[in-house]
Amino acid sequence: MVRMHDEMTPEAARDAIRSAASASQRLQTRARWASTKLTVFGVGIGLVTAAVGLTESKLLKSAVFVAWVALAVAMTVWERRRLAHLAGTRQRISPYWTGSFAFYGVALALGTDKTVGDLAYWLPAGAIVALPMLIGALRERRA
Repeated sequence: MVRMHDEMTPEAARDAIRSAASASQRLQTRARWASTKLTVFGVGIGLVTAAVGLTESKLLKSAVFVAWVALAVAMTVWERRRLAHLAGTRQRISPYWTGSFAFYGVALALGTDKTVGDLAYWLPAGAIVALPMLIGALRERRA
């Protein structure tokens, strides 16, 4: 350990800089959990959208929402264990959440009784609903 009144050799200074850069890189890598969260929720909401539209059974629709709640709880527990956070993460990812839920609302509003079970409507709707979160995941991975 170097004390303040001791002079640091150039080699020790280089080692300290390398060590700090390595620690910074590890911390930044650990802080990139938001892209995983957006990916999981993006795929999840896309599947929920498709399942709700393709399923006629109220019981199965209820099971889909129970699964969604279970996913949300599991991801919340997982997120709380992430100790490193990149500055501004919440502000960066909020628009992607808003976009997916807005598309979800539109998909449900436009999906009438005539489209229940219609693959040609609900599969693209699920993909469109998932798209904002998946785009956010890619962008957050690069943040």
